[in-house]
Amino acid sequence: MYMPSPSMTETSEVNVNNANKSPSFVEGPPPISPELQASLQHIVDDVVSGLGCVGALVATLEMDNSLPVRAYSVSFAPKLLKQIESKLGVSLIGPKAAAYLDNKKFKDNLSVRAARGRDGCPEVVVSDKLHDLFRPVVNKPLSGLAQRMTEIKQIIAVPFFIGDEIVGNLVAASREPFSNRDIDFLTALGRQAAAVIQTQRSLTEMRALERVILSLQASITDETQILQIVVDTVVRRLGYVGAIVATLEADNSLPVRAYAIGFESKILQQIESKTDVSLIGPRAVAYLDDPRFEENLSVRAVKGAEGRPQRFLISDELYDLFRPVVSKTLSDLAQKLTGIKRVMAVPFFLEDEVVGNLFVASRKPRFYDREREILATFAQQAAVGIRNARFYRIAEERRQIAQVFGKMAFSAAANIHALRNHISAPLTYLQLLEIKDTLAQNQLKELRITSPQAMVHLNKAIDILDKLHEPWDQSPDVPSDVNECLITAIRKVFMQTILDMNHDKIETGEGVVIYKSLSENVPIIQTSPDMLTEAFRIIAKNGVEAIRNNNHGSSLWIETRIPSDSIVEILIRDNGIGIKAENLNKIFDLGWSSKGGDGMGFGLFWTKDYIEGLGGKISVESVWKKGTTFLIRLPVKIKKDK
Repeated sequence: MYMPSPSMTETSEVNVNNANKSPSFVEGPPPISPELQASLQHIVDDVVSGLGCVGALVATLEMDNSLPVRAYSVSFAPKLLKQIESKLGVSLIGPKAAAYLDNKKFKDNLSVRAARGRDGCPEVVVSDKLHDLFRPVVNKPLSGLAQRMTEIKQIIAVPFFIGDEIVGNLVAASREPFSNRDIDFLTALGRQAAAVIQTQRSLTEMRALERVILSLQASITDETQILQIVVDTVVRRLGYVGAIVATLEADNSLPVRAYAIGFESKILQQIESKTDVSLIGPRAVAYLDDPRFEENLSVRAVKGAEGRPQRFLISDELYDLFRPVVSKTLSDLAQKLTGIKRVMAVPFFLEDEVVGNLFVASRKPRFYDREREILATFAQQAAVGIRNARFYRIAEERRQIAQVFGKMAFSAAANIHALRNHISAPLTYLQLLEIKDTLAQNQLKELRITSPQAMVHLNKAIDILDKLHEPWDQSPDVPSDVNECLITAIRKVFMQTILDMNHDKIETGEGVVIYKSLSENVPIIQTSPDMLTEAFRIIAKNGVEAIRNNNHGSSLWIETRIPSDSIVEILIRDNGIGIKAENLNKIFDLGWSSKGGDGMGFGLFWTKDYIEGLGGKISVESVWKKGTTFLIRLPVKIKKDK
């Protein structure tokens, strides 16, 4: 019930005539999560079963203004469906089942007409011709044949929204005209589709930001790489057509420091050749004190109104970003070739001082409030990265760097932990939607009640994100008891069980036995007890997970020793699955995890840096399928940094 995309080939030559053609896109819609896929499938199934429709489909509106089909359902035999697809030469779903708002060939397409509406206001569109759904890809005679085979009398496209932002269409085909009651039913299902899409998009944004935060910690000394991480995430994970970061320097210049694009690099090379300007280079810079640049988007955003920088500054002309270096004619050409509709400048700050701009280009006709807020958060991460990198450039000792890094990472990790807790509620909501057809009426009622609660959790997650640009809220260094920190760490690993830590052998009730041997009168360590506890917890938790992966293992040993007056040793050993020899030298690397895609690979990386920041050392020994031993050596006399 949909159409394949037009042929997508790279532009062979850039000229003004070609500028009137549709921009070249990367073929295929962005993937969606299995949870969202299942939820949308339930919705189209409900349309077919609830209204007795011949068929139904859901198409989502993506960042490139495409409308790919995400789910469909039909009431007739699969054999007939295959015959229809064969005759039409199309598939109902797949990378080519999409319509395009920016392609003039699709202007009369039913889904596009519903999304565009009148005067830019999307509206419900009804037609008695199946050809209106398939055009322009399938000709009228073939569409008519398919309509006769399925006995379809009417097709309807109902747009659905998040706030005032259209996010897709629900399309249905029926052997009878649609009544007002039918349209109300479809509208309600459209609202349900919008809700699950909103939840999924929010989760995507949170996860992208989480990865940015962790990646910034790994690249903390490289300012340019930090900025590149931010723009790459905005384009690769959030789906925008382009992103640029410019920093405000001491001479009041705004040079471009990093950029990312969401279209073929060949097009960029052709644009740069025509405009004789590179996105990064000596000419990719604006100047606050040069009157020629007073209308430049970057300068206007920083100067703002009445001396206060703008929070956001949006333009529908790419020329505003390039002026006065590139002429309007060439800027307009670049805009047509890339399909850009809007450009937004988002200044970012350290304290109250602006330090740069994040520029984001979109193929959509406007930036919605939700987009503005998340992009402001990403921009502020660029400021955090700049501050961190500049701080580390002036740090003189590796131990000082590691200590500060550990405190910052600990603060970020605590926020991320809370973030994940809030994200888990919407995830549970999506999973319940998958099985809603099996739920009783009282359970369905409860599910509807929990829908707003899922959004409450997402809003709380956003509140946490708003505070992530202040990673300097650090735990203070105080005299810390190693034994107490180790015991607290074990309790945190087994939070579901009340442990009696007064004995040397402790039954956890979770299939793991703990053997404790703690030296008395262990010297005090000057550090943050919360951070030392977290380091021990990470190692112990890894040990417990290794035990549960090994049918022969069930024991965890914790021990403190005093080999000399100046050293405290902490030993954490398990008889779990162990670590393969080829992986032993990777366990402290950022991004490596024994859990594969399920782990972030951050815990042991942070632990090693933190321990070394105390002037200590951490080592590991492991035998595959027999167990692993971590040994931490901490110096007793640590001079507290001023």
